[in-house]
Amino acid sequence: MINALMLIAQALDRQASAQERIASAIEGQQLPEKGDQQAAAAVLGVSARTVARNHDQWIEGVHYHREGRRVTYNLALLRDWQVNKHDLNAHQRAIAKWQKHLLSNRQKRA
Repeated sequence: MINALMLIAQALDRQASAQERIASAIEGQQLPEKGDQQAAAAVLGVSARTVARNHDQWIEGVHYHREGRRVTYNLALLRDWQVNKHDLNAHQRAIAKWQKHLLSNRQKRA
C-alpha cells in the first residue's frame, strides 16, 4: 500500500515538472489563434484523423469554420474544450468570452 502511494506521488511529481517545462517553453510565445487540421492535431496531441472525428462534438462557426473545402480551427477554444470537455459550463463560459471579443460583437462608437 505504501509503495503504491509512493509510486503515485512520484508520478505526480513527474507530471508537475513536465507541465512546468511546457509552460516555460511556451511562455512569452504568442500562440496562433487559428490553424489547419495539422495545427489542431498538434495542439490537442492527437492525430489529424481524430481531429476530423471530433467534429460532431464541436460547434461549426465556433470551434471550426469551413471555407469551401478548407477547414480552419479555433485553437484557443480547442485547447479549452480539451481541458473542459467534461465541464460544459466552463467551456460555455470560454465560448461566451471568445464571442464577446469578436469585432462583430463590439458596440459602434456614436
